[in-house]
Amino acid sequence: MEVHHHPHPEKKSIKEYLLEGLMIFLAVMMGFIAENIRESISDNEKGKEYVMGLVQNLKDDTTYISQVLDENNGKLSRLNKLMMLSHEDLSKPEVRKDLYQFSGNAIGYYSVFKSNDATMQQLKNSGGLRFIRKDHVADSIAKYLIQLEAIYSSEAVYLTATNTAINATHEVLDYSVHYDTAYYNSRGFTGKSLPLLTSDPNKLKIFFNKVDFELGATRMYVMNLERRKPFMISLLNFLRREYNLEKE
Repeated sequence: MEVHHHPHPEKKSIKEYLLEGLMIFLAVMMGFIAENIRESISDNEKGKEYVMGLVQNLKDDTTYISQVLDENNGKLSRLNKLMMLSHEDLSKPEVRKDLYQFSGNAIGYYSVFKSNDATMQQLKNSGGLRFIRKDHVADSIAKYLIQLEAIYSSEAVYLTATNTAINATHEVLDYSVHYDTAYYNSRGFTGKSLPLLTSDPNKLKIFFNKVDFELGATRMYVMNLERRKPFMISLLNFLRREYNLEKE
């Protein structure tokens, strides 16, 4: 009868067990590191995409704020001309003509700045700020949000003053003259002395006080924008440098 002998497994030494454990550990760690590297690359790419969007938005903002400044400086010039009439004889036809003309060109006109915040909204709503890994960049973006809030806060007084001046004209000027051929016909102004709704000196002073309120509020709004504009330009150039984005 044939007898089969079962082979006895060769016993491993402690060193072999330790080596196998070390190899498994290294394999797990390398996989973990590789995954982290992939995620880091992906996050950096997303961060750069957000920054590219911010750069485009900032380009729009710097262009728009310049436009708003130009428009409001023009408004200031017209309001100043109107205020010069406060010491003129309003009974004179030529002065009344200027009063109607300057009031129509200046009072009630407004131009306010609104940021192109499409990318900023994405960053806030989707948690995209976590992809901006450079702390100094994230800090600069946060400071820009503060700058925008300062602009929007000053807008309230600007609009209030504008509406106040509009209401003041309703108590002094008679806009129906524009539909009266005795004053305006197909050839334009006839030269007939334009009427006022009141000749009360105190009411006229109140009118000019409200015009001056709009003038002062517009001047403050312009000063606010002028203080914020350099930060916009500085942030735009800073982001371009940090992410190696060329000027277009």
